Amino acid sequence: MLSYHETLDIILNAATPRAPQKMALDHLTGLVAGETLTADALVPPFDNSAMDGFAVHSDQIAGTTRTHPVVLTVDGSTMAGDRPATGQRGAWEIMTGAPVPKAYDAVIRIEDSVILEQDDAGRPTRIAITVSGFPGKNIRKAGTDFAPGDRLLDKGMRIGPPQIMALAALGQDQVSVIPAPRAAVISTGKELVDDMDQPLKPGQIHNSNAPYLLAGLRAHDCPAVNAGTIFDDPEKFDQKINALRQQDFDLILSSGAVSMGRHDFIPDGLRRQGAEILCHKAAIRPGKPILFARLPDGAFYFGLPGNPIAAAVGMRFFAYPLIRKLRGQRPETPLIARLKNAFTKESPFRFFQKARCHRDSEGQLHVEVLPGQESYKISPLLQQNCWAVIPETGLNLRAGHLVDVYPLFPESEGGFL
Repeated sequence: MLSYHETLDIILNAATPRAPQKMALDHLTGLVAGETLTADALVPPFDNSAMDGFAVHSDQIAGTTRTHPVVLTVDGSTMAGDRPATGQRGAWEIMTGAPVPKAYDAVIRIEDSVILEQDDAGRPTRIAITVSGFPGKNIRKAGTDFAPGDRLLDKGMRIGPPQIMALAALGQDQVSVIPAPRAAVISTGKELVDDMDQPLKPGQIHNSNAPYLLAGLRAHDCPAVNAGTIFDDPEKFDQKINALRQQDFDLILSSGAVSMGRHDFIPDGLRRQGAEILCHKAAIRPGKPILFARLPDGAFYFGLPGNPIAAAVGMRFFAYPLIRKLRGQRPETPLIARLKNAFTKESPFRFFQKARCHRDSEGQLHVEVLPGQESYKISPLLQQNCWAVIPETGLNLRAGHLVDVYPLFPESEGGFL
């Protein structure tokens, strides 16, 4: 039986990153940058006012106080969106975001001035300044946010709202990205009920795997569809796979029917399709029966076990790494935590345990393996914030032993505690 790392290597070596394509800003959320991108302009593009107030020459108001104000004429006015003006020796009315007129080097906010005279339109013509100023006061200098050459995106970076704001500020609408793979989810088992409003009959259970897998794929930005449930019927499986292959999915995931039982039909069904089964079974718990195959058209197939937590582990530690590889993202790096409680296991398998992490007052990360590790138990997921990985050699680990921990989802790495 293959180890976890041997299985993962087979999966990752089967994949190459997808080809990048240009996409518009409105469609970038959750996609991965296909290239390193730098700024090609100044932001702000011009010196502009940080306040509503008056542009002045700072040397004219040196030493000014409320008891010793400086009186200035107001020579003009500029609003945000106006062209840059050329000022004179008086003050200049200016609004937030408006370009600072040439020759002015400070802006005094309106609260630090007194309007002495106005014209018929209500524009100030003569004011008293009640504070001193200095060059650059309340002025946003051109290029102080971004300058040409500043890095915006690294290749392989997931694009979110902050990156989109930066790209928009620089007027960069078309960006090279690596699209996420399109995925389909199949459920197996005549005991499953997909309609949540349908009362359960004896022997039936609600289908929890498909909603979990679909939600997990979408959380990883993959367009995903529910391909329905097959009631342990090999012929129906063949029909389902043929239909999905016509729709050009990049990835198909199923849950159940991959172990050694009489109704575990998926391995033989994949062979009938001409699929290459690259690995089947790994020395892990939960999730030992996991299967990975490649269909003749190049689509990848994960056969996940039917128990809910076994399916969750298969997705988290095998399907997610493949998706990251397809998207050109770097492999995950685990965090290291001290076991809060001792751990004992009887088999030399790699165990993926529902766990909860916290940091102590000194910043040290601690992890508690939660009760309820059986692969059918979903309730511990509601307390879980990470997976604790117990290595193959960790048969008897004392409290305080260092182990790898992973966030529930890769995209929450670095911020899940």
